Amino acid sequence: MEVQSKKVDASPTKGFFIYMLTRDIDVRPAIVELIDNSIDGAKKIRKNKEYKGLFIKINMSQDRFIIEDNCGGIDIETAQKYAFQFGRSSDRESDSSGYFTGIFGIGMKRALFKLGKKFEVISKTSTEYFDLKVDVDDWINKPEWEFEFDKVETGMNNDETGTKIVVEKLNADIVSKFESELFINSLIDYIQKYRTVEAENGLDIEVNNIAVDYGKEKLLKSKDIQPYEKQIIDDSGKITIIAGITNKGEPNKAGWYIYCNGRLVVYADKTELTGWGIENRAFHYSLAEFRGYVYFESQNLLELQWNTTKTGIDTSNRLYVIARQSMSEAMKQVIKVIDEAKRKHDVSNLDELDFVKKAGKTELNHSTIANISENKDFNITEVEPEIPMVRISFSKPLNEVERVKENMGERTNKAVGEKLFEYYCEMEGI
Repeated sequence: MEVQSKKVDASPTKGFFIYMLTRDIDVRPAIVELIDNSIDGAKKIRKNKEYKGLFIKINMSQDRFIIEDNCGGIDIETAQKYAFQFGRSSDRESDSSGYFTGIFGIGMKRALFKLGKKFEVISKTSTEYFDLKVDVDDWINKPEWEFEFDKVETGMNNDETGTKIVVEKLNADIVSKFESELFINSLIDYIQKYRTVEAENGLDIEVNNIAVDYGKEKLLKSKDIQPYEKQIIDDSGKITIIAGITNKGEPNKAGWYIYCNGRLVVYADKTELTGWGIENRAFHYSLAEFRGYVYFESQNLLELQWNTTKTGIDTSNRLYVIARQSMSEAMKQVIKVIDEAKRKHDVSNLDELDFVKKAGKTELNHSTIANISENKDFNITEVEPEIPMVRISFSKPLNEVERVKENMGERTNKAVGEKLFEYYCEMEGI
Protein backbone atom coordinates (compact mmCIF):
# COMPACT_ATOMS: atom_id res chain seq x y z
CA MET A 1 0.00 0.00 0.00
CA GLU A 2 1.42 3.38 -1.05
CA VAL A 3 1.90 6.02 1.66
CA GLN A 4 -0.29 9.05 0.95
CA SER A 5 2.18 11.63 2.24
CA LYS A 6 5.91 11.69 2.81
CA LYS A 7 5.68 14.51 5.35
CA VAL A 8 6.40 13.98 9.06
CA ASP A 9 4.76 16.25 11.62
CA ALA A 10 7.50 18.00 13.62
CA SER A 11 5.45 20.90 14.93
CA PRO A 12 5.81 21.48 18.69
CA THR A 13 2.92 21.24 21.11
CA LYS A 14 2.25 24.56 22.81
CA GLY A 15 2.08 23.13 26.32
CA PHE A 16 5.43 21.35 26.03
CA PHE A 17 6.97 24.38 24.34
CA ILE A 18 5.96 26.60 27.26
CA TYR A 19 7.24 24.03 29.76
CA MET A 20 10.65 23.84 28.08
CA LEU A 21 10.79 27.61 27.71
CA THR A 22 10.22 28.29 31.40
CA ARG A 23 11.66 25.29 33.27
CA ASP A 24 15.27 26.52 33.46
CA ILE A 25 14.71 30.14 34.45
CA ASP A 26 14.07 31.50 37.93
CA VAL A 27 11.35 34.13 38.35
CA ARG A 28 13.86 36.87 39.24
CA PRO A 29 15.84 36.79 35.96
CA ALA A 30 12.48 36.40 34.18
CA ILE A 31 11.31 39.71 35.67
CA VAL A 32 14.66 41.32 34.80
CA GLU A 33 14.04 40.26 31.16
CA LEU A 34 10.95 42.50 31.21
CA ILE A 35 13.05 45.31 32.69
CA ASP A 36 15.55 44.80 29.84
CA ASN A 37 12.76 45.34 27.28
CA SER A 38 11.86 48.66 28.90
CA ILE A 39 15.52 49.69 28.96
CA ASP A 40 15.90 48.89 25.25
CA GLY A 41 12.97 51.25 24.70
CA ALA A 42 14.76 53.92 26.73
CA LYS A 43 17.88 53.50 24.58
CA LYS A 44 15.85 54.14 21.43
CA ILE A 45 14.35 57.42 22.65
CA ARG A 46 17.39 58.72 24.57
CA LYS A 47 20.32 58.33 22.20
CA ASN A 48 22.30 60.79 24.35
CA LYS A 49 22.42 58.15 27.12
CA GLU A 50 20.73 60.47 29.63
CA TYR A 51 17.75 58.70 31.21
CA LYS A 52 16.63 61.07 33.95
CA GLY A 53 12.83 61.27 34.05
CA LEU A 54 12.30 57.76 32.68
CA PHE A 55 10.95 55.08 34.99
CA ILE A 56 10.11 51.40 35.29
CA LYS A 57 7.58 50.52 38.00
CA ILE A 58 6.86 46.99 39.18
CA ASN A 59 3.98 46.07 41.47
CA MET A 60 3.13 42.55 42.54
CA SER A 61 0.65 40.88 44.82
CA GLN A 62 -0.96 37.47 45.17
CA ASP A 63 -3.48 38.47 42.49
CA ARG A 64 -1.41 40.09 39.73
CA PHE A 65 1.92 41.33 38.46
CA ILE A 66 2.25 44.73 36.80
CA ILE A 67 5.23 46.35 35.10
CA GLU A 68 4.88 49.73 33.42
CA ASP A 69 7.27 52.29 31.97
CA ASN A 70 7.42 55.58 30.09
CA CYS A 71 10.19 54.42 27.77
CA GLY A 72 8.69 55.07 24.36
CA GLY A 73 6.31 52.16 23.85
CA ILE A 74 6.22 49.41 21.21
CA ASP A 75 5.10 50.39 17.72
CA ILE A 76 2.48 48.22 16.01
CA GLU A 77 4.81 46.90 13.28
CA THR A 78 7.37 45.75 15.87
CA ALA A 79 4.61 44.11 17.91
CA GLN A 80 3.23 42.29 14.85
CA LYS A 81 6.52 41.14 13.35
CA TYR A 82 8.96 40.77 16.24
CA ALA A 83 7.93 41.46 19.84
CA PHE A 84 5.60 38.47 20.19
CA GLN A 85 7.39 36.15 17.79
CA PHE A 86 8.90 33.04 19.36
CA GLY A 87 12.55 33.45 18.50
CA ARG A 88 14.52 36.26 16.94
CA SER A 89 13.91 36.76 13.24
CA SER A 90 16.97 36.46 10.97
CA ASP A 91 16.46 39.98 9.64
CA ARG A 92 17.05 41.33 13.15
CA GLU A 93 20.41 39.76 13.78
CA SER A 94 22.01 43.19 13.68
CA ASP A 95 20.60 46.49 14.79
CA SER A 96 22.70 49.43 13.69
CA SER A 97 20.66 51.90 15.68
CA GLY A 98 22.12 51.03 19.07
CA TYR A 99 23.48 48.52 21.57
CA PHE A 100 20.45 46.57 22.77
CA THR A 101 19.95 43.45 24.90
CA GLY A 102 17.04 41.65 23.20
CA ILE A 103 18.97 38.90 21.47
CA PHE A 104 17.08 35.60 21.35
CA GLY A 105 13.52 36.83 20.95
CA ILE A 106 12.14 34.78 23.83
CA GLY A 107 12.69 36.94 26.92
CA MET A 108 9.29 38.64 27.20
CA LYS A 109 7.26 35.58 26.25
CA ARG A 110 9.19 33.34 28.62
CA ALA A 111 8.72 35.81 31.46
CA LEU A 112 4.96 36.13 30.86
CA PHE A 113 4.44 32.35 30.68
CA LYS A 114 6.60 31.93 33.79
CA LEU A 115 4.41 34.31 35.76
CA GLY A 116 0.86 33.36 34.91
CA LYS A 117 -1.93 32.10 32.65
CA LYS A 118 -3.37 35.43 31.55
CA PHE A 119 -1.60 38.58 30.41
CA GLU A 120 -2.35 41.93 28.82
CA VAL A 121 0.11 44.20 27.02
CA ILE A 122 -0.88 47.84 26.52
CA SER A 123 1.54 50.06 24.63
CA LYS A 124 1.48 53.62 23.39
CA THR A 125 3.95 55.40 21.10
CA SER A 126 3.72 59.04 20.01
CA THR A 127 1.37 58.06 17.17
CA GLU A 128 0.03 54.55 17.94
CA TYR A 129 -1.73 52.47 20.57
CA PHE A 130 -2.53 48.79 21.00
CA ASP A 131 -4.04 46.50 23.59
CA LEU A 132 -3.31 42.78 23.41
CA LYS A 133 -4.93 40.27 25.78
CA VAL A 134 -4.00 36.57 25.97
CA ASP A 135 -5.59 33.78 27.99
CA VAL A 136 -2.85 31.16 27.84
CA ASP A 137 -5.15 28.18 28.48
CA ASP A 138 -7.42 29.23 25.59
CA TRP A 139 -4.46 29.94 23.33
CA ILE A 140 -2.93 26.50 24.00
CA ASN A 141 -6.10 24.80 22.74
CA LYS A 142 -6.03 26.64 19.41
CA PRO A 143 -3.95 25.37 16.46
CA GLU A 144 -2.76 28.86 15.53
CA TRP A 145 0.33 30.31 17.18
CA GLU A 146 -0.64 33.93 16.60
CA PHE A 147 -1.89 36.42 19.16
CA GLU A 148 -4.53 38.99 18.24
CA PHE A 149 -4.86 42.67 19.18
CA ASP A 150 -8.00 43.60 21.10
CA LYS A 151 -7.64 47.24 20.10
CA VAL A 152 -5.42 49.16 17.68
CA GLU A 153 -5.25 52.91 16.97
CA THR A 154 -2.99 54.90 14.64
CA GLY A 155 -2.55 58.53 13.62
CA MET A 156 -2.57 59.69 17.24
CA ASN A 157 -0.70 62.53 18.94
CA ASN A 158 0.26 61.13 22.34
CA ASP A 159 2.24 63.20 24.82
CA GLU A 160 2.84 60.22 27.12
CA THR A 161 4.36 57.02 25.78
CA GLY A 162 5.22 53.68 27.32
CA THR A 163 4.19 50.08 27.92
CA LYS A 164 2.14 48.42 30.63
CA ILE A 165 2.02 44.66 31.16
CA VAL A 166 -0.49 43.04 33.51
CA VAL A 167 -0.25 39.33 34.37
CA GLU A 168 -3.14 37.59 36.19
CA LYS A 169 -4.09 34.01 37.04
CA LEU A 170 -0.61 33.73 38.50
CA ASN A 171 1.00 30.29 38.64
CA ALA A 172 0.80 28.68 42.11
CA ASP A 173 4.54 28.90 42.82
CA ILE A 174 4.52 32.56 41.79
CA VAL A 175 1.69 33.40 44.21
CA SER A 176 3.64 31.98 47.13
CA LYS A 177 6.69 34.04 46.16
CA PHE A 178 4.78 37.30 45.74
CA GLU A 179 3.26 36.84 49.20
CA SER A 180 6.74 36.68 50.72
CA GLU A 181 8.48 39.86 51.87
CA LEU A 182 11.71 37.86 51.76
CA PHE A 183 11.22 37.27 48.03
CA ILE A 184 10.45 40.95 47.36
CA ASN A 185 13.68 41.93 49.11
CA SER A 186 15.63 39.27 47.21
CA LEU A 187 14.19 40.57 43.92
CA ILE A 188 15.27 44.12 44.73
CA ASP A 189 18.73 42.82 45.64
CA TYR A 190 18.87 40.83 42.38
CA ILE A 191 17.92 43.87 40.30
CA GLN A 192 20.58 45.90 42.14
CA LYS A 193 23.20 43.28 41.37
CA TYR A 194 22.26 42.65 37.75
CA ARG A 195 21.99 46.32 37.05
CA THR A 196 22.51 48.08 33.80
CA VAL A 197 24.63 51.05 32.88
CA GLU A 198 21.36 52.79 31.93
CA ALA A 199 19.92 52.35 35.40
CA GLU A 200 23.09 53.91 36.76
CA ASN A 201 22.58 56.87 34.41
CA GLY A 202 19.32 58.16 35.84
CA LEU A 203 16.65 55.60 34.90
CA ASP A 204 14.43 55.00 37.96
CA ILE A 205 13.25 51.50 38.90
CA GLU A 206 10.71 50.78 41.64
CA VAL A 207 9.46 47.50 43.11
CA ASN A 208 6.26 47.78 45.15
CA ASN A 209 6.94 51.52 45.59
CA ILE A 210 10.48 50.84 46.85
CA ALA A 211 13.15 52.60 44.80
CA VAL A 212 15.97 50.35 43.64
CA ASP A 213 19.11 52.10 44.85
CA TYR A 214 21.99 51.54 42.46
CA GLY A 215 25.30 52.08 44.17
CA LYS A 216 27.76 53.57 41.72
CA GLU A 217 30.73 51.41 40.88
CA LYS A 218 33.92 53.27 41.80
CA LEU A 219 37.64 52.59 41.71
CA LEU A 220 40.39 54.47 43.51
CA LYS A 221 42.29 56.86 41.27
CA SER A 222 44.87 59.51 42.22
CA LYS A 223 48.43 60.60 41.45
CA ASP A 224 49.53 57.53 43.43
CA ILE A 225 46.94 55.04 42.13
CA GLN A 226 46.22 54.35 38.45
CA PRO A 227 43.64 51.68 37.47
CA TYR A 228 44.34 49.25 34.65
CA GLU A 229 42.57 50.40 31.49
CA LYS A 230 42.44 48.73 28.09
CA GLN A 231 40.21 49.00 25.06
CA ILE A 232 40.10 46.39 22.28
CA ILE A 233 38.36 47.25 19.01
CA ASP A 234 37.24 44.23 17.03
CA ASP A 235 35.37 43.92 13.72
CA SER A 236 32.32 42.72 15.61
CA GLY A 237 32.46 44.93 18.67
CA LYS A 238 34.35 46.73 21.39
CA ILE A 239 35.82 45.44 24.66
CA THR A 240 36.71 47.74 27.54
CA ILE A 241 38.56 46.34 30.56
CA ILE A 242 39.08 48.27 33.80
CA ALA A 243 40.66 46.82 36.94
CA GLY A 244 41.95 48.23 40.20
CA ILE A 245 41.18 48.53 43.88
CA THR A 246 38.66 49.98 46.29
CA ASN A 247 39.51 51.23 49.74
CA LYS A 248 37.00 48.89 51.35
CA GLY A 249 37.93 45.26 51.59
CA GLU A 250 34.57 43.54 51.01
CA PRO A 251 35.26 39.96 49.88
CA ASN A 252 31.66 39.37 48.72
CA LYS A 253 31.97 42.26 46.25
CA ALA A 254 35.49 41.45 45.05
CA GLY A 255 36.05 39.83 41.66
CA TRP A 256 35.07 40.38 38.03
CA TYR A 257 31.94 42.08 36.72
CA ILE A 258 31.05 41.36 33.09
CA TYR A 259 28.62 43.53 31.10
CA CYS A 260 27.11 42.88 27.66
CA ASN A 261 25.69 45.99 25.98
CA GLY A 262 25.35 47.65 29.38
CA ARG A 263 23.66 44.65 31.01
CA LEU A 264 25.49 43.00 33.92
CA VAL A 265 25.75 39.27 33.22
CA VAL A 266 28.40 38.11 35.72
CA TYR A 267 28.56 39.53 39.27
CA ALA A 268 31.70 39.59 41.45
CA ASP A 269 33.07 36.35 40.00
CA LYS A 270 35.98 34.75 41.85
CA THR A 271 36.02 31.39 40.07
CA GLU A 272 37.84 29.68 37.21
CA LEU A 273 35.29 31.30 34.87
CA THR A 274 37.29 34.54 34.99
CA GLY A 275 40.72 33.01 35.53
CA TRP A 276 40.99 32.66 39.31
CA GLY A 277 42.97 29.56 40.16
CA ILE A 278 44.04 29.09 36.52
CA GLU A 279 45.97 32.02 35.07
CA ASN A 280 46.29 33.45 38.56
CA ARG A 281 46.08 32.10 42.09
CA ALA A 282 42.73 31.26 43.64
CA PHE A 283 40.88 34.12 45.30
CA HIS A 284 41.71 34.82 48.94
CA TYR A 285 40.15 37.32 51.31
CA SER A 286 43.48 39.18 51.31
CA LEU A 287 42.53 40.33 47.78
CA ALA A 288 39.19 41.75 48.91
CA GLU A 289 40.04 45.16 47.41
CA PHE A 290 40.27 43.77 43.86
CA ARG A 291 37.64 44.90 41.33
CA GLY A 292 37.64 44.10 37.63
CA TYR A 293 35.11 45.21 35.01
CA VAL A 294 34.65 44.03 31.43
CA TYR A 295 32.30 45.81 29.04
CA PHE A 296 31.37 44.06 25.78
CA GLU A 297 29.54 46.15 23.20
CA SER A 298 28.27 44.97 19.84
CA GLN A 299 25.47 45.91 17.47
CA ASN A 300 25.44 42.28 16.34
CA LEU A 301 23.83 40.70 19.41
CA LEU A 302 24.75 37.18 18.35
CA GLU A 303 28.45 38.06 18.77
CA LEU A 304 27.96 38.57 22.51
CA GLN A 305 28.72 35.66 24.82
CA TRP A 306 25.74 35.57 27.20
CA ASN A 307 23.42 32.59 27.59
CA THR A 308 19.66 32.73 26.89
CA THR A 309 18.83 33.75 30.48
CA LYS A 310 21.63 36.36 30.58
CA THR A 311 22.93 34.85 33.81
CA GLY A 312 26.15 33.38 32.48
CA ILE A 313 28.57 33.44 29.58
CA ASP A 314 29.96 31.14 26.92
CA THR A 315 33.68 30.92 27.64
CA SER A 316 34.37 29.64 24.11
CA ASN A 317 32.93 32.83 22.59
CA ARG A 318 35.51 34.56 20.39
CA LEU A 319 35.16 37.97 22.06
CA TYR A 320 35.52 36.43 25.50
CA VAL A 321 38.64 34.52 24.48
CA ILE A 322 40.13 37.82 23.29
CA ALA A 323 39.19 39.56 26.55
CA ARG A 324 40.40 36.74 28.79
CA GLN A 325 44.08 37.37 27.99
CA SER A 326 43.83 41.03 29.03
CA MET A 327 41.79 40.10 32.12
CA SER A 328 44.61 37.76 33.19
CA GLU A 329 47.17 40.49 32.56
CA ALA A 330 45.14 42.96 34.67
CA MET A 331 44.76 40.44 37.51
CA LYS A 332 48.50 39.76 37.63
CA GLN A 333 49.26 43.47 37.88
CA VAL A 334 46.66 44.29 40.54
CA ILE A 335 47.30 41.20 42.68
CA LYS A 336 51.08 41.81 42.64
CA VAL A 337 50.71 45.43 43.75
CA ILE A 338 48.17 44.60 46.46
CA ASP A 339 50.50 41.93 47.86
CA GLU A 340 53.54 44.23 47.76
CA ALA A 341 51.77 47.20 49.33
CA LYS A 342 50.38 45.12 52.22
CA ARG A 343 53.71 43.39 52.84
CA LYS A 344 55.87 46.52 52.73
CA HIS A 345 53.50 48.55 54.88
CA ASP A 346 52.69 45.59 57.17
CA VAL A 347 48.92 46.13 56.92
CA SER A 348 46.02 43.73 56.37
CA ASN A 349 43.79 46.32 54.65
CA LEU A 350 44.85 48.95 52.13
CA ASP A 351 42.51 51.53 53.65
CA GLU A 352 44.89 51.67 56.62
CA LEU A 353 47.29 53.61 54.37
CA ASP A 354 47.03 57.39 54.28
CA PHE A 355 47.52 57.73 50.53
CA VAL A 356 44.74 55.19 49.96
CA LYS A 357 42.42 56.99 52.39
CA LYS A 358 43.05 60.26 50.59
CA ALA A 359 42.68 58.84 47.08
CA GLY A 360 39.75 60.02 45.01
CA LYS A 361 37.31 57.66 43.31
CA THR A 362 36.54 57.46 39.61
CA GLU A 363 32.93 56.55 38.84
CA LEU A 364 32.41 53.88 36.21
CA ASN A 365 29.55 55.31 34.17
CA HIS A 366 28.86 55.47 30.43
CA SER A 367 30.97 58.59 30.01
CA THR A 368 34.10 57.30 31.77
CA ILE A 369 33.89 53.96 29.97
CA ALA A 370 33.39 55.57 26.54
CA ASN A 371 36.29 58.00 27.04
CA ILE A 372 38.93 55.33 27.67
CA SER A 373 41.22 55.57 24.66
CA GLU A 374 44.70 54.94 26.05
CA ASN A 375 45.85 51.61 27.49
CA LYS A 376 47.25 51.95 31.02
CA ASP A 377 48.87 49.50 33.41
CA PHE A 378 47.76 49.32 37.03
CA ASN A 379 50.15 51.06 39.37
CA ILE A 380 50.59 52.28 42.94
CA THR A 381 53.58 54.57 43.09
CA GLU A 382 53.69 55.01 46.86
CA VAL A 383 54.29 51.49 48.09
CA GLU A 384 57.39 52.21 50.17
CA PRO A 385 56.69 53.59 53.67
CA GLU A 386 58.53 56.77 54.59
CA ILE A 387 59.80 55.06 57.78
CA PRO A 388 60.47 51.30 57.94
CA MET A 389 57.78 49.68 60.09
CA VAL A 390 57.62 46.47 62.11
CA ARG A 391 54.76 44.74 63.86
CA ILE A 392 54.86 44.16 67.63
CA SER A 393 52.58 41.54 69.10
CA PHE A 394 52.05 40.06 72.57
CA SER A 395 49.35 38.21 74.44
CA LYS A 396 47.71 39.07 77.75
CA PRO A 397 44.64 37.74 79.63
CA LEU A 398 41.42 38.80 77.96
CA ASN A 399 39.82 40.28 81.10
CA GLU A 400 42.87 42.46 81.74
CA VAL A 401 42.94 43.69 78.14
CA GLU A 402 39.25 44.55 78.25
CA ARG A 403 39.76 46.59 81.46
CA VAL A 404 42.67 48.46 79.86
CA LYS A 405 40.61 49.18 76.72
CA GLU A 406 37.77 50.54 78.82
CA ASN A 407 40.12 52.71 80.87
CA MET A 408 41.78 54.07 77.71
CA GLY A 409 38.52 54.59 75.87
CA GLU A 410 39.74 52.46 72.98
CA ARG A 411 37.84 49.78 71.06
CA THR A 412 40.58 47.69 69.43
CA ASN A 413 43.57 45.70 70.63
CA LYS A 414 45.71 47.43 68.02
CA ALA A 415 44.88 50.87 69.45
CA VAL A 416 45.70 49.66 72.97
CA GLY A 417 49.09 48.36 71.83
CA GLU A 418 49.96 51.59 70.02
CA LYS A 419 48.98 53.72 73.01
CA LEU A 420 50.99 51.56 75.42
CA PHE A 421 54.05 51.88 73.18
CA GLU A 422 53.63 55.67 72.98
CA TYR A 423 53.15 55.85 76.77
CA TYR A 424 56.38 53.91 77.41
CA CYS A 425 58.36 56.12 75.01
CA GLU A 426 57.03 59.25 76.69
CA MET A 427 57.71 58.03 80.23
CA GLU A 428 61.24 56.87 79.34
CA GLY A 429 62.05 59.94 77.30
CA ILE A 430 62.69 57.92 74.11
